[in-house]
Amino acid sequence: MEKEYLKKYKHAPTHLFIDIYPYFITSGTYLKKHNFASTQMKRILLDIIQEILYKNSDELLAWVILSNHYHLMINFKDPFLLPEIIKKFHSKSAVILQKIEKQQNKKVWYNYWDRCIRDERDCYSKLNYIHFNPVKHGYVENPLDYDFSSYKYYLDKLGSAKLVKIITDFPWEQMNEKDDY
Repeated sequence: MEKEYLKKYKHAPTHLFIDIYPYFITSGTYLKKHNFASTQMKRILLDIIQEILYKNSDELLAWVILSNHYHLMINFKDPFLLPEIIKKFHSKSAVILQKIEKQQNKKVWYNYWDRCIRDERDCYSKLNYIHFNPVKHGYVENPLDYDFSSYKYYLDKLGSAKLVKIITDFPWEQMNEKDDY
């Protein structure tokens, strides 16, 4: 049976599945509620994402977890599993949140959007967008001051000079991303 590379869903955005490119993923909470405002809940969500991706042998390239949405860059071993993997993130984190808040049947997640990363420019501008998202939304003035993103990882991995060059050469402000959180 042949796989569909472009799949349309009745109540979700259309998804393009390409297995050699990383994906940029955005997901938001239901009614933009700040369900992940606490450090504890951000840590739980990040741990869930990392655990599920590790089990699937997928690679989390970059991330930011905010109080009512997240952005991820992922290399999927099998991109056709993307909807299933996101469903696992959302269902497991919703169950834990519901237990902590003692609110069964609370709707936690709204939807997610994904895009294949097309080239180097697209990759680095999305990387910067992820890292500067806490600045964009007023959480911090410097991405170095935000604990729930991969910024510090890239600073350690690439060094300050290379990271500054990426930030300068591929500005996140030029991205036209849906992010009205």
